[in-house]
Amino acid sequence: MSAVLLLAQAALPAAQVVFLERLVDQLSAGQTAWGPLLGLTTVVGAMYPLGQIGLAATQRMGLWLRLRYRTDLAHAAARLTPSRLARADVTTDLEASQAATAVMDVVAGRALQVLGAGITSVVLCAVVWEINPVSGLLVLAALVPTVLAFTGISRMEARGWPTVAAADRRATYATEQLVQQRPGTELAVLGTGGKVADLIVVRRTEATGVLDRMIGRAMLWELAAALATAALFGAALVALVRGGASGAGTAAAVAGTISGLNAIRLCGYAFGTIITATPQARIYRRFVASVPPTAPQVVVRDVGSLELDRLSFTYPGADRPALHDVSIHAERGEMIALVGVNGAGKTTAVNALVGMLTPSAGRVLLDGRDAADLTEPERLGHFGLLVQEFGKFEFSLRDVVALGAPEPVTDDAVRRALASAQAESFTRRLPGLDAQLGQQWGGTGISGGQWQRLALARIHLRGAGVWILDEPTSAIDAEAEREIFSELRRTRHERITVVVSHRAWTLRDMDRIYVLDDGVVVQQGRYDELLAMDGGRFAEMFREQAKK
Repeated sequence: MSAVLLLAQAALPAAQVVFLERLVDQLSAGQTAWGPLLGLTTVVGAMYPLGQIGLAATQRMGLWLRLRYRTDLAHAAARLTPSRLARADVTTDLEASQAATAVMDVVAGRALQVLGAGITSVVLCAVVWEINPVSGLLVLAALVPTVLAFTGISRMEARGWPTVAAADRRATYATEQLVQQRPGTELAVLGTGGKVADLIVVRRTEATGVLDRMIGRAMLWELAAALATAALFGAALVALVRGGASGAGTAAAVAGTISGLNAIRLCGYAFGTIITATPQARIYRRFVASVPPTAPQVVVRDVGSLELDRLSFTYPGADRPALHDVSIHAERGEMIALVGVNGAGKTTAVNALVGMLTPSAGRVLLDGRDAADLTEPERLGHFGLLVQEFGKFEFSLRDVVALGAPEPVTDDAVRRALASAQAESFTRRLPGLDAQLGQQWGGTGISGGQWQRLALARIHLRGAGVWILDEPTSAIDAEAEREIFSELRRTRHERITVVVSHRAWTLRDMDRIYVLDDGVVVQQGRYDELLAMDGGRFAEMFREQAKK
C-alpha cells in the first residue's frame, strides 16, 4: 500500500505541469477549459491527502517491521549459550544490534521515498523536456546537490552517533540507578544521589555537544545544497525564457518544478538515512544469522556420577593457571562441597564444570561420558545452577519461579517448588501466583533473602540431576538456612549436590569437602576429619567459625 501511494504521489508534479499548460493555452485561446481545470484541481487537491496517507502507511509499515526485528533479536539473544555470552565481541554485537532496531524500521519507508523522488524527477524532467530540453535536464540536476549534501551529512552522523550512543548508554544506566527501587533507596540513604546525577549530566553534556556540532555542520551542508538547487532552478527558468517557451509552458514548468522540489529534498534525506543505517543493519543481520536455531533444552533428571578428571585451566594473559590438575568426584545421592578463599579457583571450577570455560587439560565426565562430546544445550540440561549473583526478575511470582524450567509448568509444580525452597512463609501472603514482584512496577517489594529463596525455588522446579549451589543461603537468616539445608539433605538421593560455601556449619553433613588453594585441591575429606588436621588449610579457614 505504501508503495502504491508513493508512486501515485510521485506522478503528481508532472501531471500538474501537463494540466496547467493546457489550462493556460485553452484559456488564452478563448476555449472552454473544464477538462484541464478538473484535472489540475484533482492533482492539487490530491497532493496533501496522498502525502499524509502515504506517511501514515509508511509509519504503520515501520511499526510492524520494528516488531519483527525486535522479535527476531529477542529470540536470537535467548538462544545464546553461556559460553558465547561470556565473549566481549558477542555482547558488543548484541548491544549494537539492539540499537540498530531503532533505525532499521524506517529504512523500507526511506527506500520508497528515494524511489518516489527518483520517479518524480525523471517524469518531471521528461515533461519539462517537451517544453525545453535544457530546462528538463537542469530540473533533473537539481536532485544532485541535495543527494550529495545528505550523503555527506549521513557519513558525518555515522561517525558521530557511536559517541552519542555510548554516552547515552552510560547516562541511561546511571539514571536507572536513581529511579530503580533498590539502588535508588541505597543512594538516598547514603545521600549520594547527587553524585550520580552529576555523572548523568557529564554524559548528557558530552552527547549534546556532539549532536550540536553535527547539527551545525548539517546546517552548512543543507545551506550549500539549497543555494546550488536554487541556482540550477534559476538556470532552468532562464533556459525556458531564452528557449522561447510559451507563457503557459513556462508557468506550468515553474509550478510543477516547485511541487517536485520538496520530493527531491526528501529524497536526499531518505538516501542519507539509508546510508547511515546500512552498517547497523549489517551488524544486526550478521548477529541474528550467527545464532543458529536450537532444539529446546531437555533437563536430564537422572545423573549417576560426576567427575572432574585432572582438570586445568589458565585465563588468557594470566601467568599461572587458575586450576591445575583438579580431580573431583561425586555419585548420585552425595552432597559435596568446594571451599577456599576468594580466588582459590571455586568459580573457575564451576564454570568449567557446566561448560562456560574450556579446560586446557583434563576432562569433565557425566556418567562416564566426556561432556565435551555433548552440545552445550545438552550439557547444560544436566545442571541446575544457583550463582551468588542470582537473578531478581521482577515479573509475576509464577513467572519468576517458572523460569527454572525450559518447558511449560503447572501451578502445582510452582507451589511445590516454593514449599521446597522454604518460600511459602512470605509468598502465602501475596495475592496469588499472579502477584507482581518489584516496587518499580507497582508490585510487592521483597528482601534479598526472599529473592534468594525464589532463585532456589527455580532450581527445585528444574529438578536437574546435578545441583550446583554457590552460597545458596548467603542472604537468608539462620533459621531459614537450617530449614533449606534440612530439605536438601532429605531429598539428596534425587541428585548430585555440589555446594560452594564459606559457612562452616553448612559443611558438617557433606559427604566430601574439596579444599581449593591457588587452583589446586590441597585437601579432601569430611568436615570433622579436615578440622582435625592441624596446620591444614581447612582448619585455618574454619577453626574460628567451628567454635561458635
